[in-house]
Amino acid sequence: MDTTQETPEETRLKVLAWLNTTRYASTSLKPLVGGQANFIYHAQLAIPLEDGMTQVVIKQGEPYMAKHPTNAITTDRCHVEAECLAELSLMQVHTNEPGIAKYVVRTPKNLDYHDPTKTQVQEYLPGMVDLKSYCLEYFSSPTHESLQPQCHQIGKALAKYIAHFHDTTKRTLQDPASQNNSGPLLKLDTILNSSMEMQALKHTINYDWLLQRVEQFPEILAKARNVFEQVKAMASDEISSESRELTIIHGDFCPQNVLVRDAPLEADKEIPLVVVDWENAQLGVASLDHGEMIGEIYALWLYKRIDAALWILQGYIEGLGLRSESFIWRLAIQVGVHLLSFRTTAPGWGTPAQIEDVARKGRDIIINAWRKDRPWFDGNELTCLFDSTRS
Repeated sequence: MDTTQETPEETRLKVLAWLNTTRYASTSLKPLVGGQANFIYHAQLAIPLEDGMTQVVIKQGEPYMAKHPTNAITTDRCHVEAECLAELSLMQVHTNEPGIAKYVVRTPKNLDYHDPTKTQVQEYLPGMVDLKSYCLEYFSSPTHESLQPQCHQIGKALAKYIAHFHDTTKRTLQDPASQNNSGPLLKLDTILNSSMEMQALKHTINYDWLLQRVEQFPEILAKARNVFEQVKAMASDEISSESRELTIIHGDFCPQNVLVRDAPLEADKEIPLVVVDWENAQLGVASLDHGEMIGEIYALWLYKRIDAALWILQGYIEGLGLRSESFIWRLAIQVGVHLLSFRTTAPGWGTPAQIEDVARKGRDIIINAWRKDRPWFDGNELTCLFDSTRS
């Protein structure tokens, strides 16, 4: 893999030069905040598009991470995201309950993709922020109870959307002949052909990092190492076997990759929830997506005591529908893995004492989920995980 690096400004000028040979010729190209792997820009078009659009988002990929250029990464991810957005353009989930905001979950519109330059052109969504930032800005601690129904529906809508995506792709993997005109289905070859590298990255940042936390918090985690190693082995077996539980996953399904309008929630208003950054899509188990989303939401409660986070979490579990206990145990393990691997290192989240408490919580979730200790879960906020289980 060629990892020759340009400066960010050289990359920006290269992208602008390419745009100016297309119908997306731009008078300005400004970097946007966000994104780890790709360079992301706001482009002001010189000539409006046929539909009147004057601004677009440009995503361009190099064989290394934009925010961490010493880390090599396959550029296949760019093609993967473009295929995902093209195929998912018709897949939406709508909620419609009286007196509650109407949520529409969808992906951003994919306008164009140029594979030689690994450049995507997407719709620009002004006035939107990621869901995590939204929670921190609009939901106080304590959160006013009047917002409970709205928050519950956010979680429910997101779970329904990603679960539908998982179920659809799982059916296609198990029975390719099932692809018909009944709904949007992915061109799986693109994703499957690039899965191994993305799976390896996903495995590293979840399970290798999990074991690294033992060195970071030896007094808290040393006795849990054996269970952590078994969890890592289980995760390796899941993707190396031909398990019927494998599906296509988003690969980075979290509040940071869900955009919502930057305004207070209003009942009876239609509010889009836009799921972005599909470049990590890969073959995996659904719990990787669910565990990341729930882990991030739960962290908002653990660190900031935002009640809305628990309401979103409870709605998410309801949105998953009826599930087996084995599915929930695996999901619970992943919640603990996410807390330890990601939420004990991010700066600015809490005090050293809070971080240690989250490390203990992640440890206890993993150990008790591994042991299938239902009474332990019944004694804390995660008891809702089992609200819709079937034996």
